Amino acid sequence: MVISSNALAYIDVINKYLALLAKGDVRGIVSLFSPQGMVNSPFLGVQPAGAFFDQLKAATRRSVLENPEVFVSGVGSRRATVCFTYQWELADGSHVSFRCVDLFDFDEQGLIATMTIIYDTAPIRAEVGDKYRRADAS
Repeated sequence: MVISSNALAYIDVINKYLALLAKGDVRGIVSLFSPQGMVNSPFLGVQPAGAFFDQLKAATRRSVLENPEVFVSGVGSRRATVCFTYQWELADGSHVSFRCVDLFDFDEQGLIATMTIIYDTAPIRAEVGDKYRRADAS
């Protein structure tokens, strides 16, 4: 097993990301990404980090992240993940809770190059539906 020499830095970035996500601090979150940073979301597809987090903020009243566990690559790559339960209160007051994994690929400077969000959308698709779009249209 080979742990990246930057593993502690990746863990630090992910912990900052989680704190900023819980606060809804879009600019702070985006500052953790490279200028070309992208997010791959099960609901919204692939888009620039700023656009994704602006949409998430518009669709969100409150976020609570429970039991986060951060994992770093065991083969020395610039990759780390965090698994957590996302307690999401949407802008319309509805609540959704789900377990998810965010997969981070870092660039050479230690910024997030891509983040891939992984979760089973089937149980929550009926709850959330197109609420991102409605938040966008407001």
